Amino acid sequence: MKFKTNLIIAFAAIYSFSCSEEKEAEKSSTPLSAQNLEFEIYDSLVVDYLGNLMLLDISPDKQNFLLMDQSNGEILITDPNGNILHQYNRSGEGPEDYNGGRSGNVVFLTNEEFLIPTTREIIQYDLEGNLIRRLKPEFQGFANLIISFSKAVIKNGDNLYLKIQGRHPDSGDLNTYTNLEKVNINTGEYEPIVPFPKTSKFLVPESEFQAFDYHPTFEVEGDSLYIIFRNEPVLYSYSLNDLSSPAYSKKITFNEFIERNTDAKSDPGSFSIRDFLVGSINNIDKMDDGNFLIYYTSGLTDDEFKEAESNVDGDFNQIFKNADEFNTVGYVIFDGTSVSPIIEKNDLLSTIGKFVSTDEIWFNLNFSEVENDYSVIYKTRLVEE
Repeated sequence: MKFKTNLIIAFAAIYSFSCSEEKEAEKSSTPLSAQNLEFEIYDSLVVDYLGNLMLLDISPDKQNFLLMDQSNGEILITDPNGNILHQYNRSGEGPEDYNGGRSGNVVFLTNEEFLIPTTREIIQYDLEGNLIRRLKPEFQGFANLIISFSKAVIKNGDNLYLKIQGRHPDSGDLNTYTNLEKVNINTGEYEPIVPFPKTSKFLVPESEFQAFDYHPTFEVEGDSLYIIFRNEPVLYSYSLNDLSSPAYSKKITFNEFIERNTDAKSDPGSFSIRDFLVGSINNIDKMDDGNFLIYYTSGLTDDEFKEAESNVDGDFNQIFKNADEFNTVGYVIFDGTSVSPIIEKNDLLSTIGKFVSTDEIWFNLNFSEVENDYSVIYKTRLVEE
């Protein structure tokens, strides 16, 4: 089975490589909003491991792949051929474990060390799983929403840019709220950064929002930081030299994106299942051509939500299943003005594990589609259909 799968992928890689060369030469003149794009599989990483492995990061020298079993927290380090170099588990209550809950993707700090961001702190390990240090904030960290495959920590120069809550335990006044932390790698000092932009809807007086609504997703590339708040379809761009206000902002013109109805009042601190079924921007990657790859869900209108929650006898899981009939979910490209249609992908593909470039995008396996006695991570590239 494994041998046959690799033969098929190898044949597809040879065929798609020649086709992609032709597509590259043609360079589409079609507007982005009308382009039909797809993630094309052309290679894979096969690991002799039975479980639900997800790729979290690749070392800077591309010699080590960091994976985690999402069912039990087992960490695997493999080489580019899928050979397991190290395997261990660091989730627990031991003196070298992390026990605050992982808040996002694990990332390499160097070729020999990696960082696990948790809801309480950042923990640094070597490839063998030995604890190096803990970078703790001066406040008690927590999280009211975790998107496990999104970025929670990004290294840039001598600093880490981190998504963590707790500095503002009483977030009633968003005018004084900051959304990220900058952590000095050498000293471990935390610094609050990125207050809400003055033009953000979250600063509109008398409007009520849930903390889920302004959960941030962000990217750091070169000398810029980009941030989007979960239920506000606006990209804010900051210079790393001035994180107090954005250099510019761009409205993301999704075909459909349901924003919270602020006329529907709720008790402070309370939430309902409806709060999870508004539009949600979950991850952003800066692409090599200057565009942005965005993963989002459109959300449900009030009428669609009423239909999704009808006749379920209080079964929350059934509500989410029903919501899938209305929700648009997927990856799009945003060029600062227009948005592409949803990018097509094979049913084998789940979420992106690592975006390297438009020609190297690693996808985790959609476990609901296939059962293997080994684990596969698929290597794809963006092509026009």
